[in-house]
Amino acid sequence: MRLTKGITGFDAEHLIEQEMRSFQSMVYHLVTSEPRSKLLQFMDDPRAVYMQADIQLDNEQLTILHHRLMPYVAFAMSDKELTFRFLTKPNLHKYFPMRKCLEAEVLNSLLTRDKELHSLSDVEWHYAAYYKSETLGDVMFNYWD
Repeated sequence: MRLTKGITGFDAEHLIEQEMRSFQSMVYHLVTSEPRSKLLQFMDDPRAVYMQADIQLDNEQLTILHHRLMPYVAFAMSDKELTFRFLTKPNLHKYFPMRKCLEAEVLNSLLTRDKELHSLSDVEWHYAAYYKSETLGDVMFNYWD
């Protein structure tokens, strides 16, 4: 997968911000359609490059991430330090129409693999190095400030 300029939230003037209401609507549809599921919370911290929903689904706490500037959705489990362990949940893709649901294999790919394909700006490369981002997921769903 090729990372485009602005995906980190820096140098993103050319990108259009995704709507939180639209994300909320998709998550509500998921939790009302899936048995044994419930919404735990939404988080929308403007310092993060993603919007987040935590849900309970079949005895599993799941984090759903929606990129703030791109129509990308990822599924993860998170710890208290906001470190994400990305998951592949193809059965949930149907709840996020017109969004690309990213697979764990892609998000866990090393940033240095196919580095020449990425079109990140110098500022973005600087922050990726500064925050020791190693994977595509680290760069795409960051909490850099």
